[in-house]
Formats: sequence, C-alpha cells, structure tokens
Amino acid sequence: MTKISLFLFLTLFQIVTFAQKITYNIPEGYENNISKEDYKKIVDLAVPIVAKRYSIDIVKDGTIFLKRGQEMQTLNLHNIIGKCVSVKDKSQWDKVVEGHFENLFSSIDEQKNIDPENYETIKKYFCLRIYPAEVVNQRGGPSSLIVKTDLQDTYTLLMLDLPGAFTPVQKEMFAGWKKDTSEVFRIAQDNVNKQQIKKVTQKFDIDGTNVEISFLGNEDYAASYALDLINNSPDMVGEWGSVVAMPNKGIVDICKISRDKPLDFVKFIQRMKARVEQSYQEHEQPISDQFFWYYKGKFTRINVIEQPNGNINVISPLGLSELMTEKR
Repeated sequence: MTKISLFLFLTLFQIVTFAQKITYNIPEGYENNISKEDYKKIVDLAVPIVAKRYSIDIVKDGTIFLKRGQEMQTLNLHNIIGKCVSVKDKSQWDKVVEGHFENLFSSIDEQKNIDPENYETIKKYFCLRIYPAEVVNQRGGPSSLIVKTDLQDTYTLLMLDLPGAFTPVQKEMFAGWKKDTSEVFRIAQDNVNKQQIKKVTQKFDIDGTNVEISFLGNEDYAASYALDLINNSPDMVGEWGSVVAMPNKGIVDICKISRDKPLDFVKFIQRMKARVEQSYQEHEQPISDQFFWYYKGKFTRINVIEQPNGNINVISPLGLSELMTEKR
C-alpha cells in the first residue's frame, strides 16, 4: 500500500512538473545580482505559491506567464529577486517570497472592490514611484503606463497605493477618467506630501567647512516626496535651489545652495558620492546614482567626474553657474 501511494505521488508530481514549462535563465540585467542556483531557488519557491491561485503556462526570463482567461496575464519575479538578495539568510527566503505574494494578492483583491471608472473615489489611492528607465524598459516599457520624467534616465509612474502593494495605473484605466495627466500627477503628489517623512538636518565638517546636509527617510515615499521640495520642505531649498540625490525610494540626501555658502554643494557631492552609489547598488528598488540641481521645481543632472587619482570634479550646471555670477 505504501509503495502504491508513493508511486501515485511521484506520478502526480511529474504531471504537475511537466505541465509547467520552467526555464531558469536569469532575467536580463540581473546576471550580476544573483547566481543561477539562487535564482532557481526563488523560482521554485514562487511557482507553487502562484499555482494555488492561478494556472501557470510557462516561466521564463523572470516572468511567470499565466494561462489565458484569468484576471492576470503575467507576474514578474524582478522585485522578489531584489528582496531576497537583500536578505543574507537564505533560509528566510521562503518567508520573503510568501510575504511578497500575500501582499500582491491582497492588492489584487482590493482592486476588485474599486470601481476604476469612478475617478472621485479612486483618486485617493494615487501616488508616485520613480524607477530607472532601464527597469521600466525591461518590464515592457512605458507605452501602457502613465509616466513623466523628473530625473534624467528615470520615469515617474502614476501608481495606486493599495493595501499590501503599489500598482501602476494602466493607460486603459486612465483613459476612462478623461483627465489631464497634469491634474492626476498633482493629486498624486499632494497625496504623497501628506505622508509622514522623517527629516534630519545636520552639519558636517568637510575639509574644514561646516556643510549642512539634510536627509529624508521613508521606505515607500521619501523619493517621491522629494519631487516637490519647494512646497513640502521649503526650508531645504536655498535661494539658488538645492542639490539632491535619490539613490533609492527610501532615502534622499539634500544640500541647499545659498548666496552665503554657494559652494557647499561641491563638498557635499564629494563627500556623499560613494555613499549614494552604494545606496543605489544595494537597494531592491534603486532610482539613480546621480546628483541633481533642484531649482524652481525642476531637476538638472550635475556632471560629476572621478579622476584616476581619486579626486572628484563637480561641474556646475549652466543655469546654476549663471546665478552664481550675477551681481549680488
């Protein structure tokens, strides 16, 4: 009897296995982030969880493709890769993957209770997220999304902040509202501005100069909050604006530029460059490893060049240079 039961179990296991075509090739752009063995581990953890809710067709290139006729067509594994890699204890990865899908499925269920055509009730969920352009392009590109560009080489996406997960607004949904993108982005920014953001300002001795540096912290909203500094944090904006770094969605580094201390931002960049690059590279949702001049609501990338001897040259944007050369 035991042998028969074992035979039936193995037979059923083989049927399930072969019904789902799985290739374990690491998705493009993540080859340096994770090993083949670890990627396979993530896929093997994710597939049975998803299979409890959906019928899976194939798994390849970091995407779980679902069979037709279901509420979803694809589920990406990209975010899970970042989440797992950030957890050094691999024995905890099963909890990370399970928690990810619990939040995702909760969000999907919440969307069922939302009338996407009712603009007045759905607008309270609007928010913003900034992603590197290459990440958006890897996941199908911006053509089906509502996007704008605030920082060079990134996209700012209109999102819905639903319980358990953030989801991008699709153009099909947006079209039904018959609203201008400027209006919905403004509402989304206003919603973000209401979030609780940790703000810290400290003075640091950099090469004998006291440089004031401010930090914004909130794991979900810090970067999108910084898109509107002039309104939500005017004390962090000098007469000539500020220099801002957004390495990932959870932290922002700021140095305001004033007439009295116009060159502090150069020392700020020289001191913070390595830290910004590390925060960008190690976070599961990076944004940019560049520095930007924020002035009158717009961001301009600052050219920063690291010399072979380790010196860091900072080239001021034209507009900022013109302000500095004006007569006081």
